[in-house]
Amino acid sequence: MTPRRAGPEDAATLARLNAHVQGWHAAHYPEAFFPNPAPQSLTAYFADRLSDPACTAFLTGDPATGYALCQLQTREASIFSPAIRRLMIDHIAVAPEARRQGQGRALLGAAKDLARELKVDEILLDTWEANTQAQAFFRAAGFFPRRMLFRATP
Repeated sequence: MTPRRAGPEDAATLARLNAHVQGWHAAHYPEAFFPNPAPQSLTAYFADRLSDPACTAFLTGDPATGYALCQLQTREASIFSPAIRRLMIDHIAVAPEARRQGQGRALLGAAKDLARELKVDEILLDTWEANTQAQAFFRAAGFFPRRMLFRATP
């Protein structure tokens, strides 16, 4: 399975594929996520992201059932740390009915290829604590935890 790069014409497809991800997040973290963003607003969000030259999205399946949204991040050297170029995988998702068919691995492979093409120092992604399936998948793909966020409410 070979992912294809998404173009501006794919914004509505990305919005559609994001629906189950958004629903999962809203169910597990209702204080942080809205359950049903307006489809037109989601499409506009993805269209904006796809217009950014530092952003690349990939799609798998026909019709598409998986996507990854990647962002090149750069930071100049500072008194605290060296300069860095990284690829942040902001979103990666495969529709529940299409899982365990290699789409997630193919999407991560496309992101890794992009990282080599962009000559980045590292690839980052994050996931929520409750998403243990994603954590197991990322570990199996060679990712490991680097830092943890802690939260408290006043």
